[in-house]
Amino acid sequence: MTPALLVVLLLVVGVVLLAIEVFVIPGVGLVGLLGGAAVVGAVALAWTTLGAAHGLLALGAGVCAAGLLFWAVARTRAGQKMVLHETQRSGRGPDARLAALAGKEGRALTPLRPAGTVEIDDRAVDVVTDGLYVEAGTPVRVSSVEGNRVVVEPRKP
Repeated sequence: MTPALLVVLLLVVGVVLLAIEVFVIPGVGLVGLLGGAAVVGAVALAWTTLGAAHGLLALGAGVCAAGLLFWAVARTRAGQKMVLHETQRSGRGPDARLAALAGKEGRALTPLRPAGTVEIDDRAVDVVTDGLYVEAGTPVRVSSVEGNRVVVEPRKP
């Protein structure tokens, strides 16, 4: 088999394996790695045996095939499902109602180990302690509010 035919064969096999990886068995698995290795091997073989011009030609063919594969994936329903179409609003920041809880007292609804739920002003609030274990039903006081993190401590009688 001539080196040129081997280069073309490796390119075709590599692109087919990559297409199988994308369309049939999604994920970065053995098939995709073998496909990528075949394409890289084709470029290296063309470069070393046929010269730099043919190596660049093989590289261009590999890039074009990858571009066509990417375009084909983007046009399919599966490709559309891989893209996040929603945007996240910026500037929302921490909940202002939480900052108003600083210094308030409540009761632990769940055990705090160190995270749990506390009832403050007839409202359930997710809180943490500074590493302490607090039994459910224990009176607590909000010691600090840092952004969306509400830190409580057991209330002293």
